[in-house]
Amino acid sequence: MKLRELLNIAGIKTPASLINPEITGIEYDSRQIRTGDLFVAIRGYKTDGHTFIDPAIHHGASAVVCETDPCLQDIPVITVPNSRKALARLSQAFYNTETLPFHLTGITGTNGKTTLTLLIRELEKQAGLKTAISGTLGFLSDFEHETFSERTTPESRDLHKMFHTCNQAGIQSLIMEVSSIALELSRVDNIAFDTAIFTNLTQDHLDFHGSMDRYFAAKIRLFSQLTPEGTAIINIDDPYGSQLFTSLNHKKRSCSLKNPLADYHFSEYHLSAGGLKGVVHTPDHTLSVEAPLIGVFNAMNILQALAAWMEHHPHIRPDHLNLESLPPIPGRMDIVRTAQHGTVIIDFAHTPDAIDKILKSVREIPHERLIALFGCGGDRDKTKRPLMGQIAEKYADQIILTNDNPRSENPEAIIADIRKGITSHQNVTIETDRQKAIHQILTHGNPGDLILILGKGAEKVMEIGEKKIPFNDKDIVQKWVQTHEI
Repeated sequence: MKLRELLNIAGIKTPASLINPEITGIEYDSRQIRTGDLFVAIRGYKTDGHTFIDPAIHHGASAVVCETDPCLQDIPVITVPNSRKALARLSQAFYNTETLPFHLTGITGTNGKTTLTLLIRELEKQAGLKTAISGTLGFLSDFEHETFSERTTPESRDLHKMFHTCNQAGIQSLIMEVSSIALELSRVDNIAFDTAIFTNLTQDHLDFHGSMDRYFAAKIRLFSQLTPEGTAIINIDDPYGSQLFTSLNHKKRSCSLKNPLADYHFSEYHLSAGGLKGVVHTPDHTLSVEAPLIGVFNAMNILQALAAWMEHHPHIRPDHLNLESLPPIPGRMDIVRTAQHGTVIIDFAHTPDAIDKILKSVREIPHERLIALFGCGGDRDKTKRPLMGQIAEKYADQIILTNDNPRSENPEAIIADIRKGITSHQNVTIETDRQKAIHQILTHGNPGDLILILGKGAEKVMEIGEKKIPFNDKDIVQKWVQTHEI
């Protein structure tokens, strides 16, 4: 595609005299530039892409889009007010993804996004659709498993490349997690969603947003991007969800575990260590549901998944839905049973609300001791740390505080912040080496113990300083079990 044509489609005005080279790709990372690419310089929080314009040109960039006109260059330079927004428009134009040939579902909220993507994917597959998901687990489909980005929601260029891949593969339904940071940073600008889901809003990312009000304002941007025929699926048990539902002037469906007048609600449900069974009422239908998921919070996940699925397929009205074929959700209530050292539950819970919900839920399962191992990420919201300690003390019989991606912070300082919320330290153990901490609780575990390893879920690395060291909680548990339970 010629540069002027690309800029014109993206709505970026340029002088008629602008040199018009062929553009063979779009990049925002100068290290990935190939001959013929358009380099878009975006401002990050650690680095500024404008400082890499010269290296990008050296690597073969045919043109540059930026916010500040650099020194005179031999290639076209287009200045724009906001290069992040320009990157979104240019990527959409380059990959021809303004109109998507598949059903696009966007899920936003503090907790539950990943579980919901997998639940909806399972339901869409049962409806016979070729599906894919994008989020914390990367990009997953029947034809490919690829991480387009390390972020929950990819940068706009990567996102539109993913849409193009889905189009080429004949995907009929894509379910994606949409983070508040992605919404704030224009990664999903100009994208129309057929379904938008709001799960909940609890304290997280305040280091980025500054306040809960700004965090909420970022989340609800998603609902302004619904297609005219699209549907909003909202958890009205959450105070912010209730506020959104009341104010939203669009087709919407409410989900509740408390309000029998909600569009989608359980008239009854039963939780056990084996999963959930219940009866769901929809606006025009009633069905029984079975799922191998534990915890009250998963009852809401099931409700919202059903709502999204049934609103997408109004002709589908099953009397009974069995989700036993749902594969284990990596890092979400992921259970490893040992012979003599307790039942291990690995979960991504890393916010006060998520830890409260998971500890409260598992206490209902018969057990001898409830042991919680967790830490808190460095260079992130510090105010949630003592809250997490306070909640753990409320429910757990034993607490092990350890590393969880300390990044540039001192691990001992992070743990000290968590301890501020704990009044008694009698049953608190500190071991900053997370692998050693896991080995310790397994070594001293009893058959009736419930051992919760929280915070990292399915993550594959530990971030210490500038390094990303291979690390996965479940791998460590399974290797220990193989060695000690022969």
